[in-house]
Amino acid sequence: MADTKGPQMIGGCLVVLALPLIVVIVMILGILGNWNASAASCETSDAGDQPAFAWPTEKKEVSKEWSDKDSNGDSHPGYDFDVKEGSKVFAAGDGKVVSIDNNEIQLEHGEGIQTRYKYLKSISVTVGKDVKRGDQIGTSGSHDEDSPGMTGAHLHFELWVKQDDGKLGPVKVPDNPFGDAKPASSGCGCGNQDLTGANNQQQAFNYLVQNGYSKEQAAGIVGNMIAESQVQPTLLNDGTATGTLTSPADAVNTGRAWGLVQWYPASKMINAARSANVDDKTIGSLAFQLDFVRKQLIGEGPLPEKEAGDQVKATKTPGDAAYAFGRYFERFSLDPNAAEYDNRRANAKRVFDTFAGSAPASGSGGGGGCGAGSGNIAEVAKNLAWPQDGHNGVAASIAKPEYVAAMEKYNDGSSGIDPYSDCGRFVATVMHMSGADPDYPNVSTDTQRIYLESSGKYLSWHGEPQGGMQPGDILNGPGHTYLYVGPWGDGNGYNAAAASLHGHVPEADHLYGVGGQFTVYRLKSAWTPSKPK
Repeated sequence: MADTKGPQMIGGCLVVLALPLIVVIVMILGILGNWNASAASCETSDAGDQPAFAWPTEKKEVSKEWSDKDSNGDSHPGYDFDVKEGSKVFAAGDGKVVSIDNNEIQLEHGEGIQTRYKYLKSISVTVGKDVKRGDQIGTSGSHDEDSPGMTGAHLHFELWVKQDDGKLGPVKVPDNPFGDAKPASSGCGCGNQDLTGANNQQQAFNYLVQNGYSKEQAAGIVGNMIAESQVQPTLLNDGTATGTLTSPADAVNTGRAWGLVQWYPASKMINAARSANVDDKTIGSLAFQLDFVRKQLIGEGPLPEKEAGDQVKATKTPGDAAYAFGRYFERFSLDPNAAEYDNRRANAKRVFDTFAGSAPASGSGGGGGCGAGSGNIAEVAKNLAWPQDGHNGVAASIAKPEYVAAMEKYNDGSSGIDPYSDCGRFVATVMHMSGADPDYPNVSTDTQRIYLESSGKYLSWHGEPQGGMQPGDILNGPGHTYLYVGPWGDGNGYNAAAASLHGHVPEADHLYGVGGQFTVYRLKSAWTPSKPK
């Protein structure tokens, strides 16, 4: 496969093996901007559109910016907010309180990432407490900073990250990283559906972890992807230093390597996908290619590589996983000390060090297992339903393979009349597989409605809930039930997933009938994302 020694692309920035601090900061800001989540959500988000931090005060304006040392040696290593004494102070991101000292709170957002809040009047959290983005953690106080800092009542805010010497230190934030404390992505991501993370590397890493790979194994695979394609799904090996981003249509007949793992020739993978009626836009997506590799590694699909998958699964460290993938999937030298592996091992270590601390919970593995036991209703629904409409028919061959497998494991399989198009069976399978409600009735919308009303597990609204719909909400009415999952799919405004008895298998749909035909039900113990460790 393609060898791209030397500079690599991370988060859109050209770097060498040692990441410059500014690139680390940009990457961290993207990660922070994706940690907060709405309950039961697996919505897509563009990290560039999500602010890294919530405003730490009600005044949404930085009054005093960072100042580097001047000719007198004076500096201001942070950001001041001009607010009255006793004003509310909010957590800028999800994290854990790791220190309270001298009227200062330190929040940790993963290993090597902290935000600090200084000169507080009161503190309303304790060491060890997990907080969410936008939670109040105290009130602001007053302090006379040395020039060029502020004097009097204000809040002083700092971002600290791990420096080259391994110690934490304050860093300057590029541009304005603050915004409203709105939900970002949940950190979930499954099948060939929505992915989350600050950049392609983190999205690939999170995806692999959620599909049953250890953090070490995921880092090894992504380390190889960096070397192969810079984790760019449409990169064509055209002999240049960085390669060219090329659509499937333009790559298929080039005779060159192409894609995340540089399938060679490009036609090998593209034509296999086209034969399965996958359109070129989907083939060129990160999500589809990750799922293609996953299936290869478990021995499924048109290009199985189960031996490579088994070798990776047997590893315990990022370096060993990088070697196993390079040796058995990419088919490089037998010699584990070959120079090619040094690059991939270094990539894998960097990926592990950067993303392991904020990784989502591990899933149960491939095939219909993504999201199993996660409690995330929307995530599982999107993994089991097609991301577009038009899948008319009732046969198992029309349904997603993940759904057919899930029906066998989590419901009654092929029992009943047209089971793969049964709307009630779809909702029940999602509830069972996610672990959100193992007692949910297998079938019958009427039986399920009685359960929703009488079990004591659900809130209900005949109309849109106060605060709006949440991904994971169940809609149930006479003769039909479906799930609201939030924006997803291949466009066209899809925000729901549904099957229709005798009509179509589970697929993308639109929210409708709220307050008319349908009552909205929401599990009281809805899924929430795990905190950064």
